[in-house]
This record gives sequence, C-alpha cells and structure tokens, in this order.
Amino acid sequence: MLLLKRCLPAWLQHYQSHWLAGDLTAGIVVTLLLLPQSLAYALLAGLPVQAGLYASVAPLLVYACSGRSPAQSVGPMALTSLLTAATLARFAQVGTPDYLLLAVWLALLSGLMLLAMGLARLGFVADLLSEPVLAAFTTASALLIVLSQLGPLAGLRFPGSSLPQWLAGFWQQLPHWQPTTLAVGLAALGWLLAVRRWGAQLLRRLGVPSLPSQLLLRGAPLLAMFVGMGLARGGLLLPVVGSVPAGLPVVALPHIALSQLADLALPAFFIALVNYVQSLSVAQLLAARRQESVDPDRELVALGLCNMAAGLAGGFPVAGGLSRSVVNADAGANSQLASLVTAGGMLLVMCTATGALASLPLPVLSATIIASLLGMLELRTLRRAWLAERADAVAWLLTFVLVLLLGVDSGIVAGVLVSLATLLWRSSRPHIAEVGRLPGSHHFRNRQRHAVETLPGVLLLRVDESLYFGNARQVRQALLERVALVAGTQQLVLIMSAVNRVDTTALSMLENLDQALQQAGVTLHLAEIKGPVADILQRAGLGLRFDGRVHLSTQAAWQSLAGLPDYHI
Repeated sequence: MLLLKRCLPAWLQHYQSHWLAGDLTAGIVVTLLLLPQSLAYALLAGLPVQAGLYASVAPLLVYACSGRSPAQSVGPMALTSLLTAATLARFAQVGTPDYLLLAVWLALLSGLMLLAMGLARLGFVADLLSEPVLAAFTTASALLIVLSQLGPLAGLRFPGSSLPQWLAGFWQQLPHWQPTTLAVGLAALGWLLAVRRWGAQLLRRLGVPSLPSQLLLRGAPLLAMFVGMGLARGGLLLPVVGSVPAGLPVVALPHIALSQLADLALPAFFIALVNYVQSLSVAQLLAARRQESVDPDRELVALGLCNMAAGLAGGFPVAGGLSRSVVNADAGANSQLASLVTAGGMLLVMCTATGALASLPLPVLSATIIASLLGMLELRTLRRAWLAERADAVAWLLTFVLVLLLGVDSGIVAGVLVSLATLLWRSSRPHIAEVGRLPGSHHFRNRQRHAVETLPGVLLLRVDESLYFGNARQVRQALLERVALVAGTQQLVLIMSAVNRVDTTALSMLENLDQALQQAGVTLHLAEIKGPVADILQRAGLGLRFDGRVHLSTQAAWQSLAGLPDYHI
C-alpha cells in the first residue's frame, strides 16, 4: 500500500477533503470555456474540430500526473494554433491527410524536444526571448489572428500567414462576403464583448452568487454557440463545422517519411520554445499568487509529455493557457483534480454531443477567437521600454513589424535573433566611467554624478561590463581616447569590479593596450580584479606582466599612486 501511494502524484498523496468543492467548480467552469476554444483553435490551425477536442483531453490527463502547478490548464492556444497553421501551410494543403499527419508529428517532435531539454535541465532556454521581444511577438501574432478571422466572420476564407498575404486575399474575396454570415458573426462578437465588459458588474448588482455568476460568464460563448446552431438548424444559410466524429481518439503513431521529419524539426523547436516560455510564465504567475516556486525543468518535462500525448491522440501542439489557467485558479482550483474534471467534461461531450456540433456556425467560432484575443493587443510593454531603455523599444518595434510582414513562423526566428542582437549590441558598447574619490571616504564614484577629488596625472576608469571578443576592440579604443583627452595623464587605473569574465580576445586586448600606453608614456594599472578573472590572467601569463601594477582595491591603487602608505592590504 505504501509503495502504491508513492506512485501517485504528489497532489493526490496529500489531497485534502476541503479542496474538493473548489476543484469541482473550477473543472466545470473551465470546461465551459475550453469547449468553444478547442473547436475554434482547431479551425484556426487548419484542422478538423475534433483535433481540438483530442488536443484538449490528453494533455489535461497527462499534466495532472506530471505537472506541479495546481491551476495550470494545458491545451490548444490561439498562438500555438496560428504557428501550427503557418508551419504546415508550407508543406501540405489544408484539409488533406498529409496536413493532419504533419500536425500530429509537429506535436510529437515539439514534445520530444521539450522532454529532452527538461531531462537535460535546459530550462534556461526560456531566456532566449527577452520580455519586450516576447510581448511584441505576442501582440503582433494576436493582431494577425484577429485579422485572419475577419474573413470567416464574413463568410470568406483565404490562405496566408502574414499581413500582406491576408490583406491581398481579403481584397480579392471582398465581393463574395455574405451579409447574413457577417451579421451573425458580429452579433456573437458583440455579445461576447458585452458580457466581458459589463457581465460581472450586472450580475453583482442583481445579487447573483459567485458560483452561478462564474458559470454564467464562462458559459457566454456556449450560449452564442447554441443560438448559432439553432439559427443554422432553423434554415438560416450559414457556413457550419460539419460532421464531427463521436467517441474517444485512437492512440496511434502514424508513419512519416524522414524527409518530412527533417522539414518539421526547426519549426517544432521554435514552437516548443514559444510554448515553453508561455507556459512557464503562466506557471510562475500562478505560483506567485500562492507564494510558491516553479521548477522550470520539471515544467519542461511535463509540457513535453503533454505535447506527445496530444500528438498520439491525433491533436496538435499545446501550451499552458493564460486565460484558462487564471480562470481555473479564480474559480477555486486547489489541485490538478480540477483539470481531471475538465477532461471528464470534454470526454462526455466527445461521446454524447458531437452530433450537435455539426451545425455550429463558423462565424460564431471566429467571434470566439477574436473576443478572446482582443485583450492581448496591448502596448504597455512598448511604452515602458521606451521610457526605460530605448534599445528594448526598438527591439519591440522591429519584432512587431517582422512578425506582421513575415508571419509568425519567421517572426519567431526574427524574435530570437533580435533578442540576441540587442544583447550583443549592449555588451559591445559598455559604459566606461571616469571615477574619483568622495572626499573623506574610501568610496569612488562617477565624476559626472558626484563631487569627487582626483590625483594629478592619474586617470581612474571603470568598465561596467565583462570583456570578450564582442567589445574588446571598442573598449581598447575608448580607453585610449579617454587618455588622450585628459592632458598630462601618466597613470591609468582600470577598475575591473564589474568584469566577471574575460576571454582570449580580451587578454590580447589588455596586453596590446599596455604596450600602446607604454609607448605613449602612460602606465596601466589594474584594480579590483575578481578571483576567477585573476586566475585566467595568471594562467595566460599576464600576472607576471602586470606584477606590481595589480591593486586589491581602488583605494589601494589611490594610496599607492599618491605616495601614501597602504594600510588596507
């Protein structure tokens, strides 16, 4: 019995009876939210709606056994669906067996990559995308999704994964728009936006208790679906979902050619990266609410298993959804039992109600997607970056434009490159401060910010960055220029308190700098070298070169060059 208990998930081993009511409530509420989203996101990915149902159930069951976040809801997401569509459109025609096959393997490959990274403890890969770049990518993708749904909202359908392609397709098919379809779609969209804006306030004024209020608010998309199905069955000509197979998905590993796997490898990696960053952000947000911590590597493993399960069940890549997870937490989820309840609700629909979904109007699903994504169109990060760090603002704008023009799949690559380029650009131009001593103290500060004292013929410069191949040339040039600007400089003290590492290029730079300064009649001193950096200098033979010119602290260098006895070494 003890061995059996240890095999159970941690949350189940320590489950408390008073959690049950919250878990059941949250599970029901999220089911109401997930059902229309799963159908809509499958269509957004270019897949049949049952793929959205399959991709919803399997990951919930797997995450309940492998994940740690009690309220994380893993399943189809708008951004992931758009990435899937943008990737698969290059290799297969929408609606063909090959398209569905590639979607399944895209989920399997991204899941395998996430699992491998988790087992290798590579959770730090989330740092490849900076916050401004990720925010710009998300905002631009949300805008593309909203624009892409304007076609189905009016009864039109056109391919494309970038703004120019969609605009061209929309313009070409504009004469074929369907007034009835557009009217139904706009009515559904208006209903969803009105409920989101005023629903909670109205129910509060009416005195509706919390649980019924949540059920009514989360059930608003379902009500729109039921009304739309009623209109379609009543004879109104609307584009509908069509036949939906009933029953459980068949777990299978479909055969695929190695050449097709090679084509999917790179897109699968970037989808895995975006899904992981998104899911980790959600998990950290939920953990902060509970004053808990998140193990990134464990989340990688859990998300990898969820994507593999989605693929084996016939679905497509999945991620932790912010809106569903927050709703899950707010509805009272205390453990992963809430996800199991949601999975049970979805299974019930799959086994008993798929026939009714056949008459579900497509414009209603488009309205569901648009309503869920309008909140993602925000510019707060851009404004904050513009006020704090202009380079981040430029990175935001550049990523935003590239995603719109190139599409989300190429936009991911562009986002990673922009993040890395911004990092390299900043470190290649480090801040170099001329410092002096605060009178009556042993503290040294920037001369431009403080009233400090200096020594005649002595120039103290502090480099606020590690030294490596990317900035070695610029640092050498900047130091020589500073020496030339300060007339009468005979001693240069390079303060290395902010230098955490040096590479071979930087070592050569220090040696060449010392030679150039000697020829100009200036002696180079080093101060505040950290232990690991000092070890590298010693192993490279520079310890002997700078013997007698290395100082423990800036104060020690000050006293030595001022001709005062040093009592602090």
